[in-house]
Amino acid sequence: MRTTTRLALTLALFGCAPALAEDAKPKPAPKATPTPKVELVDAATVIPDLLLDLRYATKDNFLKRQVYPDGARCLLLPDSVNRLKKAADVLRPQGYRLKVYDCYRPRAVQYEMWKILPKPGYVANPAKGSNHNRGGAVDLTLATADGGEVEMPTPFDDFTPKAHHGYMGGTPASREHREVLRGAMEGMGFQRNKMEWWHYDLPGATKLPVLDVPFTPAN
Repeated sequence: MRTTTRLALTLALFGCAPALAEDAKPKPAPKATPTPKVELVDAATVIPDLLLDLRYATKDNFLKRQVYPDGARCLLLPDSVNRLKKAADVLRPQGYRLKVYDCYRPRAVQYEMWKILPKPGYVANPAKGSNHNRGGAVDLTLATADGGEVEMPTPFDDFTPKAHHGYMGGTPASREHREVLRGAMEGMGFQRNKMEWWHYDLPGATKLPVLDVPFTPAN
């Protein structure tokens, strides 16, 4: 009886050994989910009468130097471009065109801006990234149908309370133009930056990835 019991225990132990050895083998790491490729769209190819005044491709900006290459484009996420086109379509019968100051912005430029003006609300912390770095923000103004200037409360990148949406100073015409732009942009779902009359964000942009794409088309 004892011999039979020992034999059964021995067989049971040896029978489990392969399973135990299998469990001891290191399991392969789960495959990483690939990050979906995000394509930015050149807004000028979708909005033919869009005016480009990309200030960071010139020295006419608060950095006082050119930080975008010659030939920089207004690149935006497809959803941003589609909404912007609809806003332009609404403004056109009113005698206005859109003029853009800034669209997609490389993160390296964000760091340069932060060095000069590390003030959230005006310049986003590059550690988190700006919605411009995601292709989900656009800085813009109105222009007349023939490309002329339209009066606004302040120039672009005026970091004073006069640039706030709630500012009630300035001329009645400047405030009216600010409201015309706001109505068109918010009507298409964009969200205004309350401290900058020119800045509008794609809804939910902060949840999107920070991008690194070339400004100029590949040869």
